[in-house]
Amino acid sequence: MLNKLKPAAFKALDLSLILGVGATVAFYSVMHQPALHGTLLHRYTTAHPVDYVIVTLFMWGIVDILLKLLSFPKESLALREQWLPPKSVREPVSNARELLAQVDSRPKWLAESRIGLRFAHALDFVVENGSAQEIRDHLQYLSDQAEETTHGRYTLVRFVIAVTPVLGFLGTVVHFGTALSGISFAEMTERLPMVVSEMGEAFNTTTVALAAAMSMMFSLFMCERVEHSYDRSVDRMVERELLNRFEVKHQDLVPFLSIVQAANEEVLRVMAGTLERQVSLWTESLQTIFQRFDDRQQIEGASLAGVIEQLDRRHQELDNRSEGRVAQLLAQIDARQDAHLSKLEKTLQSVVLLRDDFKEIGKTFQNLTQGEGRLLELQQVLNENLRTIHQTQHFDEALHGLTAAIHLMTARNRLTGGYESAAA
Repeated sequence: MLNKLKPAAFKALDLSLILGVGATVAFYSVMHQPALHGTLLHRYTTAHPVDYVIVTLFMWGIVDILLKLLSFPKESLALREQWLPPKSVREPVSNARELLAQVDSRPKWLAESRIGLRFAHALDFVVENGSAQEIRDHLQYLSDQAEETTHGRYTLVRFVIAVTPVLGFLGTVVHFGTALSGISFAEMTERLPMVVSEMGEAFNTTTVALAAAMSMMFSLFMCERVEHSYDRSVDRMVERELLNRFEVKHQDLVPFLSIVQAANEEVLRVMAGTLERQVSLWTESLQTIFQRFDDRQQIEGASLAGVIEQLDRRHQELDNRSEGRVAQLLAQIDARQDAHLSKLEKTLQSVVLLRDDFKEIGKTFQNLTQGEGRLLELQQVLNENLRTIHQTQHFDEALHGLTAAIHLMTARNRLTGGYESAAA
């Protein structure tokens, strides 16, 4: 009884599980070395029993992926092999048995590859049915089955991706429960550092779980992408080699097919003669059309040449008119510039005369200030007004103001002279 159970037990053991457990033991034997205590990796992977479970699952999934990666070079080499002889015409269905024997005679690693198994299953179907009528449907069935097989090869990895975050959240909840259990309000202040430490370890468990899940998810994506590319390459090769390789006909239809073939050949000969006559007629018609096109092109070329000459003459006339208008505009601009220059010269002469008048007025103000000290304030006011007037350049207002100031000073001088004569 025990002898019968041992082989079954060994078959139940998965190679990836055994290697994953061994990798986990080796990892933690290194992590528990004194030199690694206190490191970031040691703190994140040994703080809680849940961390050990997460690392074990991660190692199991990684080893499973690595074992699948080891089969990729074999699949690449198998796709480069020449599995079947080149085909020129459709072969009898009886050749399928010989082709199947050639596939089975390959080395074991080639015969067990994806492309080897696909050729073997397809040829075995043709041999068993004795016909290649349904080969297309069977190839599609094999393709769908290969996709399902590829998807099922990563069941373990998908399980690890799904369960690892749950374990991380479980460790977080356990840490929180440990930190907050048995704490009263009076002990809150004393046990606050321990609570904060437990909460930090709780988040560390979630971090380890999410990191493991993301790593496994990326590995799953890359491996499935490579395997799907292999499946598509296998589909293309098998369809190219087997889809139109064998004859598809029944033995009872051979006489009927020969009659149809002879009738088709006769129809093809008749069609060939008709096509030759039609081609000759089309050739003559095309030559006539091309000759008409040439004549029409010559006529249109002559017309275009006349139109171009007329356009050239019109452009020349327009250029001459434009030159005359430009000359008139330049003359008018010169006349206007001369008029502006004359006006500017007259303005400058007026400014010069006005400057002389200002000089005389200044001399008069100087004499008045020397004669009477009371006019100092008036002079300052007048200077400020003159400065303002000079800045704003209002000449008319300046003249009126100066005239009023002169009259005012003249009146004061007269009054002052009258007072002095009366006093005398």
